[in-house]
Amino acid sequence: MAAQSSNDDIFAGIRVIEIGQYIAAPAAAKMMSDMGAEVFKIELPPYGDMMRVYTVPGVKAGDLYIADNRGKKSVCVDLKRPEGAAVVRDLVAHSDVLVENYTPGVLSKYGISYEALVPLNPRLIMCSISGFGQTGPLANKPGNDLIALAASGLLDLVGYPDRAPAYPGANLADNGAGVHALAAIASALYFREKTGRGQYIDLALTECLGHYNSLGMVQYAISGGRAKATRSGSHSGGTAPFGVFKARDGYVAIAVLINQWTPFAELIGKPELATDPRYDTIEHRMQHQDEVIRIVEDWLQSFPGREQPLAMLDKLHIMCAPVLDTAGFVSDPQIRSRDLMQPVVQPEIGSLDLPKAPFHFSAARVGIRMRAALLGEHNESALETVAGYSKEKIAALRANGVLKNDPRVDQLKAGGNPQ
Repeated sequence: MAAQSSNDDIFAGIRVIEIGQYIAAPAAAKMMSDMGAEVFKIELPPYGDMMRVYTVPGVKAGDLYIADNRGKKSVCVDLKRPEGAAVVRDLVAHSDVLVENYTPGVLSKYGISYEALVPLNPRLIMCSISGFGQTGPLANKPGNDLIALAASGLLDLVGYPDRAPAYPGANLADNGAGVHALAAIASALYFREKTGRGQYIDLALTECLGHYNSLGMVQYAISGGRAKATRSGSHSGGTAPFGVFKARDGYVAIAVLINQWTPFAELIGKPELATDPRYDTIEHRMQHQDEVIRIVEDWLQSFPGREQPLAMLDKLHIMCAPVLDTAGFVSDPQIRSRDLMQPVVQPEIGSLDLPKAPFHFSAARVGIRMRAALLGEHNESALETVAGYSKEKIAALRANGVLKNDPRVDQLKAGGNPQ
């Protein structure tokens, strides 16, 4: 099915319909767009994806929408009306992939289910992302990043053992599910190439996160439930020194492997530690972990900053890194050298450096194809070029309130600046 991509794109010729909100489904579709898929994002009036109204301190309401929605075309249609649901079905009939992350049962109420869509498009690949999956006793329970972290067992592993579990600030469940969805969709597309058949993908945030804890599950199973991973604060619960340490000008992460304790002891000017019975084995170092942490931090504090000790560790190939914040990451010379960030001009904001999908192919390009669209910016073009609607039918749908758009869309078109 024709899409707007070059032959150097992984997903050239693939058209994706995303009925997504917040992060999980939008993240999957965003990465597919970066690899050349034509993505139409279906949004519901009056607000569209709720990220269009979400805000955090220092950022205007709606601007965070850009993060997971640049590179897509926006179609705003009232799914609750039969004419609106028909619009979506007509778009899906001419597409390759549908990805969505509504609570199970919501979209099917409006006739947007795999069973309803596959007769229109037998080659369709539909991926539904939900908190707990489409089956089981919790199938209809709403879930998000925090709830999935809790239910997966992963939240229990983050933080200090004598305090409440700590919530990570980077939406690990939602973003992880987006990457899992991308892998599943790409696999299904490969399967379709072999068999000609589409299929349905049921993806649960809780299972994606639970899969991250494979080591913990093996530990639990082998021990018959007697041993399990627990919260261990800023340091590993299984080896030392291995964790986050305080330097004079910030924090550093240091991971000393089993065979590196002796050269590390020599590096910090304490070669006797290599044979000291308190520290000569992993078991002994874990028994005296607080002392090991103090030894490492005393060494770090002997320098005016973290740059010199990190350079010394690098020379010995002992894994280490400064603990960077967001600003440190986006300006890091390593990140800049790998061309991860791409400038994108967003109306009313200006140029923003945004991260592309982090895939580096030898024979295919990855890049942000367009800015984040205004709500309903591509109503007319999508229905005309994809679904084959006449201009009169589109005008009637708009007049009847089935199609909606941000008023700025009309202003852009009047000024001759449509996307």
